[in-house]
Amino acid sequence: MYKLSKNAKIVIINCLLSIIILNSLAFASNVIIAPNSNSSNTPVSSHNDSSFESQSIASSSELLNDEAMQAYVKEIADAFMSVELPQKCNLPTPFIQTSVHPNKEGDYFGKFTDDMPIFNVDVDENDEQRKNCMCLTFDSAYINKYTYDILDILDKYDIKSTFFMTYEFMEKNPKQIMDIIKRGHEIGNHSTTHPDFNKSKDSKIVKEVMKAHNYIKDLVGVNMCLFRFPFGSYSPRTVGLLKNMGYYPIQWTLDSIDWKNTGKNYLINRFLGNDDLLVEGSIILFHNGATYTPEALPEIIEMIYNKGLKCVKVSDMIYHHDFHILKGHQIKGQFARSNE
Repeated sequence: MYKLSKNAKIVIINCLLSIIILNSLAFASNVIIAPNSNSSNTPVSSHNDSSFESQSIASSSELLNDEAMQAYVKEIADAFMSVELPQKCNLPTPFIQTSVHPNKEGDYFGKFTDDMPIFNVDVDENDEQRKNCMCLTFDSAYINKYTYDILDILDKYDIKSTFFMTYEFMEKNPKQIMDIIKRGHEIGNHSTTHPDFNKSKDSKIVKEVMKAHNYIKDLVGVNMCLFRFPFGSYSPRTVGLLKNMGYYPIQWTLDSIDWKNTGKNYLINRFLGNDDLLVEGSIILFHNGATYTPEALPEIIEMIYNKGLKCVKVSDMIYHHDFHILKGHQIKGQFARSNE
């Protein structure tokens, strides 16, 4: 395999940095407003008791002068260089994934794309591939006790899912990662140590993302492109950074709140009480370390199937090109605003 010299890598990373810096500064003065609570398909995000329906998250970044900008560029470059790139992963993500995640005006970085993660997908009425699809996702950060129970249930119902995992979890359980992939599921990036990105410097975020990214690249030769923020905590600044590292930030439509471990019936009632969110394009959040998830999951799946829905991987449901995001809803096609 052809290997790039250190100088060549630095040149490529500097090109990436120019993209990150310009977009990060553009995001700096924006404020995220959660999806409209009057919508019939409003995401319910109560992860770690943080309700995004009523909470706005603003970036504290400010425009940098020339001296500060140079310091910022060096800090980010050092962050990239400090994360060991395995032999199989010689280039930063965007240069590998251009066919999946193009960096061009009018596509992912469209002018009218909100600075938010994807909470759900508004499936185009003519899209037969995504018709009646929704996603079950599982976050893995700390406890490794019920993963195989969950995998067996998913196999029973012929469901393919997405597991968002931290580096610390994956590094301790490499065989489990291989088994998840062999069973047809996919791995998403959930950071390295599960910090709050809103309280983290840009250079720390680069390290948190790329260390996990490079681990999976080295282990199975896959470039992850799906990311879920630890604690569901995001801002325009962090969303911008993730996009420019080649990632689609993925939130959720409904949080099962299984991490509270309050019982099987609580989980079932959580879904019965939010039946209007079990619809085409929804993304559901579970955790592989939650005590009652394996017990409740079959009944929840039956509930979903009885509505005529099917469960697929996140990468099979989201749009990779030609889309815009409006209040967390990913919508096919470019958004044209009138009277502007």
